[in-house]
Amino acid sequence: MFTDPLTVTYDGSTKTLPRTGMSRTGSIYRTANGEFAVKIANFTRRNGFETRSIELMRTLPDLTPSDVFDPYRDVSNSFGVTYGFDLSRGGSSNDLPLLRTALLALVDSTFAGRLIGGEK
Repeated sequence: MFTDPLTVTYDGSTKTLPRTGMSRTGSIYRTANGEFAVKIANFTRRNGFETRSIELMRTLPDLTPSDVFDPYRDVSNSFGVTYGFDLSRGGSSNDLPLLRTALLALVDSTFAGRLIGGEK
């Protein structure tokens, strides 16, 4: 379990996100005004494959009305990362920690920026 609250720096400003929800599969951390949220989830399938994800979201009111009956809609932007682990095939071996270390070294801020920029 992560430390409560989480802190996120957005555009030079630190945001405090206390845990506002927990379930068997994850947690939700949210600012008091609901503008920022972090969702952390862990899922395990029966065959031993696990996914773990983290998503950062920002929600703002949309000031351009779509019609007179719905003058404000929420606009939500999000960015997330999902990791997959096949624990049924060698979960006890030394390979998974080595792969994790190699992946974390590969996905630095430069690599992530190029990925987000659309490189394939």
